[in-house]
Order: sequence, then C-alpha cells, then structure tokens
Amino acid sequence: MSNPLPTEPQPQPLSDFELDLLKEEYFFLQNTIEDYNKQIWVIKALGITGTGGVLALMLQQKPNASAIALIGCSIPIFFWILESQWKHFQRGFYPRVAEIELILTSTCGFNSPGIYSSWSHSLKRRPQIKRKGYLWDGLLNSTVFVSYVLEIIFLLLIAAIAPIIWK
Repeated sequence: MSNPLPTEPQPQPLSDFELDLLKEEYFFLQNTIEDYNKQIWVIKALGITGTGGVLALMLQQKPNASAIALIGCSIPIFFWILESQWKHFQRGFYPRVAEIELILTSTCGFNSPGIYSSWSHSLKRRPQIKRKGYLWDGLLNSTVFVSYVLEIIFLLLIAAIAPIIWK
C-alpha cells in the first residue's frame, strides 16, 4: 500500500483586517515609489541646470572653454551617481508591490490592483529582476544613465570644437 501524498496547504482566505493592511501597504509603497520618481526628476533637472551653467561659463571664459567643458563633465557624473542611488533604493520596493498584487489577484481572485504588473507587462519587464545590486539597479539602469551620458558626450563635443568656434 502506498502512502498518500501530502496535499499542498491551501491558502486561507484573508480576513478583512488583512485585506485592509495589504491595501494600505500597497498604496503606501506606490506613493513611496512615486515620491522617489519626483526626487529623481529634481536630480535630473539639477544635473541639466549644472550643464547649462558650464555652457554659460564657457561663453564667458572663451579662452578656457575646452578646459571648463572637460571639468564640467564631473557635474553629470556626480548627478548620475546621485540619481542611481535613488533609483536603487526605489527598486527595493518593487518586489513587495509585485508580491502584494500576486496575493490579491491569485489568493483573493481580485482583478486589481495591478499598477506594477500592468506597467511591467507594458514595458516587457519582469517583476523579478535578473540582475540585482546597485550596479544594475542604479548605475547601469538605462532610465538613469542615458541622459547623463548624452550630457557628457555633448560637453566633450563642445570641448573639442570650442577652440575652432572661438578663435
């Protein structure tokens, strides 16, 4: 005679109290993620403003324009590192948001909330990140580095052509 396989424990329905806690946690996390986004836009704006300041200084100091542009490349680098830290911290909230959405859709049979899963599906992103850590979540995250790399390229290009333009 064979022993019957133990059955998987079936998830118990959540109490109203647990549902309320999940709902509060979910929207708290969404607000926190959104607050990080607001700060990230401020950081980007400050970085672009700094680059604009470098250009203004270059126009004032035409004989030293190339050196100013090269030194000015440190501004986007600084803001790139700053923003990458914020993005890394922000991405720490994503797995829990995905987990809450999974609990509410699979355990409770709800169709929503699905803010994160819908966003992930639309942008073809996985809820579970393949590469983890500051390097991938922040510094090499394409939503972070593209604008700063473009600023650096622009400043290097200006540094190269400034002596030709301002003879």
